[in-house]
Amino acid sequence: MRSASQLLTLLERRDVQALPMLKALYPHTGKALLLGVTGPAGVGKSTLINRLITVFRKKRKSVGVLAVDPRSPLSGGAILGDRLRMHEHFLDKGVFIRSLATRGSWGGISPSLFGAIHVLDAMGKEIIIIETIGVGQDEVRIAQLAETVLVVLSPGMGDAVQTMKAGLLEIGDVMAVNKADVLQSDPLRQELQESDPNRPVLEVSAEAGSGISELLSTLEGFFKKKDLVRSRKARFAREELQWLLYERLEAQGKGFPFTEDLISQVVLRKKDPYTLIEGWEKERN
Repeated sequence: MRSASQLLTLLERRDVQALPMLKALYPHTGKALLLGVTGPAGVGKSTLINRLITVFRKKRKSVGVLAVDPRSPLSGGAILGDRLRMHEHFLDKGVFIRSLATRGSWGGISPSLFGAIHVLDAMGKEIIIIETIGVGQDEVRIAQLAETVLVVLSPGMGDAVQTMKAGLLEIGDVMAVNKADVLQSDPLRQELQESDPNRPVLEVSAEAGSGISELLSTLEGFFKKKDLVRSRKARFAREELQWLLYERLEAQGKGFPFTEDLISQVVLRKKDPYTLIEGWEKERN
């Protein structure tokens, strides 16, 4: 775990020393299931994740958590509130929790998140939970990374549902209405179900622990959809290549030949994205 922490620190610093290590471990990745958890601030995402970790561990699943936080105004690093809410798992060797700073990046995604996912994947984490701040319509790029996306809301947000339809709500595979034990959730649940009748909407209480088993069962149903998982792994590969281009070349990557065959080779770990980007950059120069 210490080596993983050191590599993650290099990634956050955008240190070039991390690149050879990422290349070496990339063939050993691609096995973990990625669960994205997003939603507005204050809805209890971290408490709910804490509950999910507990039930995953009871099933003997190894779990990694990457909490993508707003940048600290003082240090530039991640704010650690999310990690503190998961303190009961800190001594569990089957759980690895890390906060990553967005560093002002668009879409709620930390530039180092892709590499961090690969590190946890190579560590053998079977479930990797990615928590993002989800504060507005642009905070939707988690959908490009996770194979299943859980959007967490709380009662009293009914009036906000209409404004979120074009963004946050569209990416959710599963909707969880948290704090349902203390607040009236029927109006919000009804609006969510009307917005997409085919999407599961579940009432949970992260504090009390109610509704968690049903939520887990629903999430596991999505994990078993092999075609969905396969297509989203391909989408992850595309997004990572675009991010690397954006970062390395300060461009959107429109000129890179993202052929289906190339994406497939990245997904199957026959090629790694870092070498591909380097080769493309050399060709341009």
